[in-house]
Amino acid sequence: MSSIDRKVQRTAAAKQTKKTRAENNTAAKKKVRAARAPKEIDEPLSPEAEARLSELVKRIVSLHRKSTGQVFELGECLAEAKSVQPIKRYGRWLKENCGYSVRSAWSFISVHERLADHRERLEQHAVGTTALFELAKGEPDQIEDVIKQFDEGKSLKPMEIKALIGGKKNEAEEHIDPRQLGGKAGLQKMAAAKLKSDMQEFHRLAALVLEELEEAISRVTAGKRIIMRALATGVELRARHASDLFKDIAAPLRLVDHLPRGNLSHAKIGDQTGWGAVQDSLYRLGGVGSWPPRDEMEKWVIEVAHPALRFAVHGEPYVVSAKLPDAPVLDVAKAEIEVTNNDRIVVDKETDADETTPSISVAELDATLNGLMAASKTPAEARMSR
Repeated sequence: MSSIDRKVQRTAAAKQTKKTRAENNTAAKKKVRAARAPKEIDEPLSPEAEARLSELVKRIVSLHRKSTGQVFELGECLAEAKSVQPIKRYGRWLKENCGYSVRSAWSFISVHERLADHRERLEQHAVGTTALFELAKGEPDQIEDVIKQFDEGKSLKPMEIKALIGGKKNEAEEHIDPRQLGGKAGLQKMAAAKLKSDMQEFHRLAALVLEELEEAISRVTAGKRIIMRALATGVELRARHASDLFKDIAAPLRLVDHLPRGNLSHAKIGDQTGWGAVQDSLYRLGGVGSWPPRDEMEKWVIEVAHPALRFAVHGEPYVVSAKLPDAPVLDVAKAEIEVTNNDRIVVDKETDADETTPSISVAELDATLNGLMAASKTPAEARMSR
């Protein structure tokens, strides 16, 4: 009997030891995680950020999600709150101030970010919160199809929207090379992938061109002249590539009037529009050989090219300026030849001076040239001329 009791005691002691060891290990892991956690969670925010978060909390609490518009407003508030604080402390901030989980917050933010272009139509149909969550999971064409059904007077429940959207995509389908997908769906996937990459590269190049233009304009603001050689080095190739991308992304294709049996050619969008100015500006900046004289070029950069690039990069309104010297006509049929010729052009050297050098009269220039020619003559040539 005693041996059985000892076995029971040893078993109980072993279980207790195992339990104690597990508790100690858990506590040790918590300490390690706490030590490794980013210190940014405990770092104080700036007074401005704290004040803005306080305003956002009041606004969030006042929104009761009773209307479609309030769902969009809530998503906007939560998105802004996420942007003004470290991401690691966002979940704790949500729990302490708003009572939302991170997952719920992301659902509202998705509605704000993915359905913003359709907000007015969705508000007209008074679409509910859950239905908006499901709709925000769809692709752009799927979202448009669902909203069209709302426009036709149909009333769709969240589960019906989920079925139309398709829920989560099959993992096998996601890994299929779009080049191996046939039909309209396959072509759409290829076009979407190309458009995404082209848009990213276009905006990257346009932003770099704008940076160079603003650096050049800062010299004019300081009372200096634009150094054309430096400007050409900074913008020509980038503008040329951005121009090519823009034509593929947005320029319409048309038949050339004098070549009815020829290939389609990219047409101009329109000089009096913002994107038309972007198209012309990039094309002109990409061909240094077609740049006008310095004074005209400076005026064109300041009044046309700079506002156009601000419009393309930052979305600022483009105001049509007074009539300036026309940019070269966008003739795509000659583009390849012009690009080749432009590569051979060397921009005239310029002095990097704060002030422009005084202009020389024609008479003074003739006298200087005659003197140089006379000095370069050999004695024999001098006797012959006499």
